[in-house]
Amino acid sequence: MANANIEPSSDAAVSIPEWINEDFFRRILENCENESVKIHKLLLSSGTASTDNYASVLFRAKIRYSLCSLPAKEKLRSFVMKTEPFVEGLKKDTMNEVPLFETEVRMYTKVLPKIEAKLREFGDQTALAPKLIRYSLEPPRYIVFKDLVAEGYLPIKSCPGSLEEIKLALKKLAKIHAISFQMAQTDHHELATFDKSFFNTIDIANFPLLRDGIKLMKEVISEQADLRKYLPHFERAELILIPKMLDLLNAPKNGKRSGIQVLNHGDFHVKNLMVKYVDNKLIELMLLDYQVSIFGSPAIDLYYAFTMMYSPSMRMEKMDELLNYYVGNFQDTLHIVQYKGHIPTIDEFKAEMRDYRHWGLYLISTLLCLNYAFMEGIEMNETVESETVRRKLLAKSEVLDELRVMLPRYLYLGYFEE
Repeated sequence: MANANIEPSSDAAVSIPEWINEDFFRRILENCENESVKIHKLLLSSGTASTDNYASVLFRAKIRYSLCSLPAKEKLRSFVMKTEPFVEGLKKDTMNEVPLFETEVRMYTKVLPKIEAKLREFGDQTALAPKLIRYSLEPPRYIVFKDLVAEGYLPIKSCPGSLEEIKLALKKLAKIHAISFQMAQTDHHELATFDKSFFNTIDIANFPLLRDGIKLMKEVISEQADLRKYLPHFERAELILIPKMLDLLNAPKNGKRSGIQVLNHGDFHVKNLMVKYVDNKLIELMLLDYQVSIFGSPAIDLYYAFTMMYSPSMRMEKMDELLNYYVGNFQDTLHIVQYKGHIPTIDEFKAEMRDYRHWGLYLISTLLCLNYAFMEGIEMNETVESETVRRKLLAKSEVLDELRVMLPRYLYLGYFEE
């Protein structure tokens, strides 16, 4: 049933829960303005394309209103609102198992402000996330943010993004990692409580996307004469990969500390970036969606970026350049904030990547198809829930060409071995 106090946008696919209404936004505005307001027009639309998001439902609210003390002066505000899935089905059943909203609220209220404050202390004005306006951790859970579109930000136009955009994202990630690395020396216990991602929280046995990556990879390479030789390696990896992956993600809470420990974004892909251009020049980039931030090795985010953010050419030709760029910014950040402890070297980061190689193999087998779905504009729901779609994506000639480059490298580096 349509909400009587809302003028829907032209986006016919938007389904609006009854509790998201004029009174809801009036309370938000009155909290922002510190006085009573009158809403003249409320326009709700989808806050994201159907290709972009799975774990949450996003709305954009554009509101024309006036203050009761100045009734003749109309004002305009825009918010983005994130809610938990409310339509019955796989998405609602699965995503509600993960403490998405609790994690993101803790990141916005406890951790990101500390990281930004440390950077500000040394003159670095880097913004790490949009402004949090309001939230509720009681069902129905929601978070309301300031709308970045109103500030000139837009989603990245062409997936997977330009090298310049990816480097700016890595630079911001390196700052988060570096300051959280410093924080962990004194607040290790607090950061270690960020220990839940999709992968180590939901029952993978009941979630085909995360369960069947190796199975689909085996089917695809078995049809290619030159790739069939890797089939025995995938068959062996299939027996160990998910337990190995879970062991790596659970390492901090199980007392297995890696050499470098940071607070990872956890879902570091191109759809969780927004960029701001002025006169066709990239001037800013914002990271979004801290719902599965997880403490552990930086290899967690770095392998995720490799699989879900980089273009095919970046994976095959720019891997070392991008890793060195990230590490340089990590080290520079610690130097700038006058960190007195040991600053990890590039060799130590490479050791993290070797130690987490099973995580990297799992992601390539499981989520590389999503990277290609982003590039082709396929709906996220369709990719996540359809094995046929995922298999078709893995069988693309572009993916097979990548595998011809990556699999010999992975075999040489021991990705298939225990």
